[in-house]
Amino acid sequence: MSKTQISNERRDKNKEKKRRKRFFIYFFGSILALVFILGLTISPALGSGNSSNKIKGNGVNLEGPVSVDPEDDRKEVGIGEPHEGYSIAPPTSGPYWIDLERPVPGVGVTSPAPWGKYETQLPNEILVANLLHGGIGLHYDCSRIDQEAITVKDGGEICNGLKEDFYNLVPSNAYQFIMTPYSAFDEYPIMITGWRHHLKLMEFDEEKIVEFIQAYQDRAPLSSFRGN
Repeated sequence: MSKTQISNERRDKNKEKKRRKRFFIYFFGSILALVFILGLTISPALGSGNSSNKIKGNGVNLEGPVSVDPEDDRKEVGIGEPHEGYSIAPPTSGPYWIDLERPVPGVGVTSPAPWGKYETQLPNEILVANLLHGGIGLHYDCSRIDQEAITVKDGGEICNGLKEDFYNLVPSNAYQFIMTPYSAFDEYPIMITGWRHHLKLMEFDEEKIVEFIQAYQDRAPLSSFRGN
């Protein structure tokens, strides 16, 4: 075989290798693109049947186990500044304070308050600020359920048992949970709140409370993850 023939044969083999390489690149690239497109179309379809994933109204879950509360005029107001009242107690929307640098005078915490458990009732304006950021309010009034209760937060065995049930619900990092005593001046000793949603109970019902939390935690206009 002459040098010319050898050179031509080598050139033909190189062309064949390049042709096969291009084929595999295009083939597998097309498969990856198809998988990506299917993922975009199938994932929303799978999630559409889950009511907890249906977000409407600027980050607010308008579905779930309880009805939506009317929205009180949502606006930031200065600390101590007069404003309109709230239509629900504890409130689930309305005027709120924002000051993350200085504790509110006479209260000792910022607004919104750090997530966690408190032994005193916090102002409505702080509670609303926490709900606005996707929080869940866990509130109790021992005076409505415990004959030995001295105050909203102090009582006998029944009061202590109720608080213990709440303690067990709050995760160790307490992120997006705020637990406080609260006097709503009605007959309900247990009050669970989320942004524009509330659940009032005469006795502790873990199943209903957990269902509420799963539906409305992090479902608010300033939520960090699910709500927007």
